[in-house]
Amino acid sequence: MLATRKPLTTAAIMACLLLPTTGCVVNPDNSAQGDEEISPSASSTPPPPSRDPEGHGVIASSTISATSIGQKLQIDVYALENVGEGRLRLRFGVTNDSGSSFHLYSGLGVPDDPRTASGITLLDSKNRKRYLNYEQSNGSCFCSPTSGNIASGDTLEMWIIYPAPSTDVDSMTITTPLTPPILDVPISQSSETVENTGLAEPRIIDLVIITDDLEDQTGRTESGEEVSIILSSDVLFETNNAELSSDAQEILEQVAIEVNDASSTVVKIDGHADNTGSDSVNLPLSEERAKSVESVLSELVNREGVTFEVEGYGSKDPIASNDTEEGRERNRRVSITFEK
Repeated sequence: MLATRKPLTTAAIMACLLLPTTGCVVNPDNSAQGDEEISPSASSTPPPPSRDPEGHGVIASSTISATSIGQKLQIDVYALENVGEGRLRLRFGVTNDSGSSFHLYSGLGVPDDPRTASGITLLDSKNRKRYLNYEQSNGSCFCSPTSGNIASGDTLEMWIIYPAPSTDVDSMTITTPLTPPILDVPISQSSETVENTGLAEPRIIDLVIITDDLEDQTGRTESGEEVSIILSSDVLFETNNAELSSDAQEILEQVAIEVNDASSTVVKIDGHADNTGSDSVNLPLSEERAKSVESVLSELVNREGVTFEVEGYGSKDPIASNDTEEGRERNRRVSITFEK
């Protein structure tokens, strides 16, 4: 049975969003130390935050396993803090505990901005949003650079500026290209202010949540405004057949409940196939299967003003590799998409 909709925990969101990684994430009890007040002026390379002479407190750590030195490389979070003007600053260090120097280079960046930590993002699980770093007017990351070697035993201290979340958010999850997600890092208030008049617009995007029910071979993707429910054709239909199976009725009843509870006036139903056979067979079969689902849903959905758009795509839009049986099973599907 397709599960009814319910909020996902932060950990569940992380598991669905991120590629599998290995490592350890810990949250020490000691908090970040205070800072002296500064107010940097606008520049292409803003100055880094001041360092407490007694050393940083560490509020969260994660060992890194996706590099040549493995867990000898570690990220320590010093603070996630409001710095005024609707901005949030992440301060952290990357420590090399191996016996030789390590070149971080593009390990924390994105392809268009490799020598920075622009690949690090913040997740707001309460409002299901992902926060990307601020960019300056020239398109560069509003953050410190990562280029250069980290000598054995040394720590590269870094900072990044993000848009601040709404006031009801008191912690966020940090995702990096090299580590598992660092969950529920608390937001503090800094005595420092960071100013820059040459920043681009804030970049805050909806989280797309992906969940699967392996037993019924159903799944869903969910963003801030839209839901797409993916139903396995192997559950809904017999092989090479467009007549719904006995198991399909109960599944579609659950889908109809969600559609009835939503606000959308248009429900899109798309049929898909694997690449077995020819388009002359796959295209009409995928459309006939989508129409069969539409026929049942149109009777189950009792909210007025809902229209259905039906289309068959054959094998031209796979979501998995057709080189394996498991992948072909995932590609044989009907998707039902509507606004929340």
